[in-house]
Amino acid sequence: MKRMLAATGFVIALAGVPQAAAAGVQARQPIQAASVQAVSAQAVSAQAASAQAAADLPVHRGKFWFHSDCVTAGQQGVDRGHWSQYQCAEGWMWNLWTDR
Repeated sequence: MKRMLAATGFVIALAGVPQAAAAGVQARQPIQAASVQAVSAQAVSAQAASAQAAADLPVHRGKFWFHSDCVTAGQQGVDRGHWSQYQCAEGWMWNLWTDR
């Protein structure tokens, strides 16, 4: 009899797990929505920063797969006297913008 009660209690406990899991999923949805809004806000600010770079540094010199390559090319241009300022703006690839 005790085994049957224990087994019944175990089955009832398992039946309660999906409800608790569903409650956990409902509690997580607002967090996911907030993180999506935060990511979209970051994307908008990155686009604004890229547009800002284009306005301040009007000459686009090229696109690079890696940030380090963009910085190297920008610094080499400064060292050689081709331009005095550069900025690597993040987009789909890294964009090198210079002042002249």
